[in-house]
Amino acid sequence: MDEIDVYRLEDLPVEILFEIFKYFKPEELYSSMAHLNIRMNMILKKQPNLKISIYCLKPALSFFDSFTSLTIHFDRMNELHLYQFQYLNLINLRSLNINILHLQWWTLVSEDELNAFINPDRCPSLKYLGLSGCTTKLTEFIFTGAFPYLKKCIIKNCQEFFSTSSKVSAKTLHYLHMHSENGNDFHRMLPMCPKLKHLHFYCDKLPSSILRNVRYRFLKCLEIGQPDNFLFHDGQFDIFLSYFPNLISFNLTVAHSRNHDEIVDFAQVADCLRRRIPRLKKLKLNIYLRRNYPFQLFYGQLPLIAQMHELFRSVNKCQSLIYIRSFDFNPSYIDCWHYIRPASEPKS
Repeated sequence: MDEIDVYRLEDLPVEILFEIFKYFKPEELYSSMAHLNIRMNMILKKQPNLKISIYCLKPALSFFDSFTSLTIHFDRMNELHLYQFQYLNLINLRSLNINILHLQWWTLVSEDELNAFINPDRCPSLKYLGLSGCTTKLTEFIFTGAFPYLKKCIIKNCQEFFSTSSKVSAKTLHYLHMHSENGNDFHRMLPMCPKLKHLHFYCDKLPSSILRNVRYRFLKCLEIGQPDNFLFHDGQFDIFLSYFPNLISFNLTVAHSRNHDEIVDFAQVADCLRRRIPRLKKLKLNIYLRRNYPFQLFYGQLPLIAQMHELFRSVNKCQSLIYIRSFDFNPSYIDCWHYIRPASEPKS
């Protein structure tokens, strides 16, 4: 093979330049390499894996032809508007994150702006989508499979789920993290995601347990937080667990009801977990105890609770919060009662 004399960086083959440029941010490439000559401009513009995170408008945005990963941050200080990025070519975009640092996200980015900026025509290759706020139209795109390659989606504020009788579904979606204002979205959304493996669902209300014969056998990892006024022994906990017979990881954060005389019977909770989710390997229970419990209920009782299920390996009690873990045994607070069951100690 003939040797190539290389005296300058731009004399290197394009493939090697691509490998070198992977270690630089688009802003760094633009400020140091752009406009050196026509060849270098063409190479820079055709970078196959450009990733950029934006807090303000930058000249690099208009220089590059396309990006594979784009993150845009909005807050009240930077005075950005989504329509200012409408000119971007998103045809090759694989990852998109719209981070709006405000609870009332619609005051910074309008629903019309979101719908115009994010749609299957502009972003046909999306595999990851992260949104601080989500419109009804976008939920329809997400859960009807309009983004044909979408595998992971994070929606931190879903105001209103779309209504449809359509049988189309999001067949590629494997991971979903969703904050909703309506617990009923849970049962409306899951049948539309037949390949979903990981679900993180956050809502003030526990999803309905009226449905008795529903089974979501495809789901492997489930995280629920933070239903209010939760009861363990009125049947809803048992029915809810019955929906997920094949779970291997379960994370539940609840606020126990303050308007009920129920005292949590951890032996019954353990029995319910054992019956309903026999394949469970990882467990986290975080229970906020809203009413005053007798002191003796927990003082000296942590070792007994740890015996009730093979996954009750670690039990912490800190003020009104009790943690039960099968892993991650470091206590979150210093001033708490803490017990870890020895590995050699038998369990029920």
